[in-house]
Amino acid sequence: MKNWIISAGVVLLLLSVCFCLTAQGGSVALQFSIGTQGSMSFAEAGAVFPSLGDSVFLGLKARFMSSCTWATFIHQNGESVSFHPVVAAGVVAVGGASPMIQDVYRMYGGMDFLLGYSFTPYDSAIYGTGSLIGKSLTFALWGFYGLELFTDEKISYYLDSGGGFKSLFCDKSNLYAIASSWLGSGFGLKTGTRFYF
Repeated sequence: MKNWIISAGVVLLLLSVCFCLTAQGGSVALQFSIGTQGSMSFAEAGAVFPSLGDSVFLGLKARFMSSCTWATFIHQNGESVSFHPVVAAGVVAVGGASPMIQDVYRMYGGMDFLLGYSFTPYDSAIYGTGSLIGKSLTFALWGFYGLELFTDEKISYYLDSGGGFKSLFCDKSNLYAIASSWLGSGFGLKTGTRFYF
């Protein structure tokens, strides 16, 4: 069964790669990005696959997010916590792109679906606390709209903006988990480079 699943995954990947290899921006691309999402900054790397011609894409990425500063949260009961949350996650992006405009740029938009784990490695390293957030499953949904500029037939630069929400399945009595659940929600900016094959 395991070999069958791996074989099916390889065939689907090859079909995605071969579906559209000739058009500018219509082939598989490696993507490297940095950005902000709410009060968190992030770095990500992954691949973008054209799934239906040049206009619809599927992206698979790994994203590492960290709060821009130490976060302080004051609960409605008056208790407060300060910590530095981090998220390690996988992201599936689905979206669409316009046709090429003057063979130089195109507009695109889509949704990022994130699933990962929140923890506090800096607090653990400095204070020896372990993960203050505890066991959790982090999820998020963000929309984005952007512009991709081709500097070469196989290299592009992009900038997009959007927003959405991030939350956690966690222990609701843990103030660190409650605070971490909303960090990363709000407005976001992302920029990066794609290398097409």
